[in-house]
Amino acid sequence: MDPYKFINTDNNLIQSVDEINKAIEHIVQQLSDAYILYENNSFSSSVFMSITACEEVAKAHLGSFSDGTTANGKPKNMFRDHKTKHILCAMPTVPMGSRLEKAIGKKELTKMMNMAHNSGFVQLRESALYFQREHNTLVVPSDKIDKKTARSILLFALEVFDDALVGITTYSMEIDKRTDSMFNKLSKL
Repeated sequence: MDPYKFINTDNNLIQSVDEINKAIEHIVQQLSDAYILYENNSFSSSVFMSITACEEVAKAHLGSFSDGTTANGKPKNMFRDHKTKHILCAMPTVPMGSRLEKAIGKKELTKMMNMAHNSGFVQLRESALYFQREHNTLVVPSDKIDKKTARSILLFALEVFDDALVGITTYSMEIDKRTDSMFNKLSKL
């Protein structure tokens, strides 16, 4: 499925400036929650919230133009598919600026983009939530998610938000001060 093909209908997910602002407020709350979780050493929960915020950015970014129904004739809604939303959030413009690369490095940025495009975020999302048995040992999320990964994913999510939604409304430019503050604090760690 090509995630960039969608059907534009009168039933678009987002239908007004007030609704896009409401979606933006929701996303910034998720990013703030991810930041607080990170600061409190709850790295796996921070990763889950960061990836969820990326998914919501993809929905908000395209929701003004689509109801999520794919154009390939299948009754699947791309807004309900994690992998598709991960691909959609990792637009080619995300690594074009220097801010994220300076914060996490070129190698880590490339890794984040690849993970978004090759189901790595799906796997990381699952690892951030569920305990499981691996090699005859019980493994919990904190065994798999470390501070560095949580920091990289949160910085990536903040940049994805900035790239896709900041500038779309006046409110998005105002609330960006909060997300920029989080980004700046994290980038210095």
